[in-house]
Amino acid sequence: MPKSTRTFVAIALPPPAASRLRRLQEELAPAFPAARWSPGEAFHLTLAFLGDVLDSDLHAVCRRVAEAAAPLRPFELSLEGVGVFPDPRRPRVIWAGLTAPDLAPLQAAQRAVAEACKAAGYRPDDRFTPHVTLGRIRQDRRRPRPAPADAAPADDPTAPFRGWTGGSFRASSVVTFSSTLDPEGPVYTPLATAPFAGKKIDASP
Repeated sequence: MPKSTRTFVAIALPPPAASRLRRLQEELAPAFPAARWSPGEAFHLTLAFLGDVLDSDLHAVCRRVAEAAAPLRPFELSLEGVGVFPDPRRPRVIWAGLTAPDLAPLQAAQRAVAEACKAAGYRPDDRFTPHVTLGRIRQDRRRPRPAPADAAPADDPTAPFRGWTGGSFRASSVVTFSSTLDPEGPVYTPLATAPFAGKKIDASP
């Protein structure tokens, strides 16, 4: 059977931004005792999740992503806000938000990467909500089932952090990562880095 690798393309956060997110995790930890927190070196903004990619196709995926990134220019992003997916009644993922005065460059980068992955034969998930995963909630099967949708809203432990801000950083490249599932959580390994070089595309015949 052909070998494959779980693969995604993302913007990796620089160390200063990662340090601010680690401090945020420490502040959130008492409210989420069952959370498994993301390690600082793993913080990223996913642009395209591809799932299992045949190892024989990895080079083509990385090359297509590099070609898509080359015309793009670096842009600024800001860390702002905290929340949970899918909702406070059933928290599975704890996240920090990402925003900018103009999100058009980020949206353009996400579309370019998604189209590049499609061209390589892999269609990514169409959903895109800019965020950084801070941690995931362990599911305890002994716990009672979640409240029905019409139940009274649950207290949201992230509510005091809605106004949290973590400063800004410059997004200057995308990274194609492999993801290996481990008992302690997923391990991300960079396969290739593609800079936003602002190169003009030669449209001549």
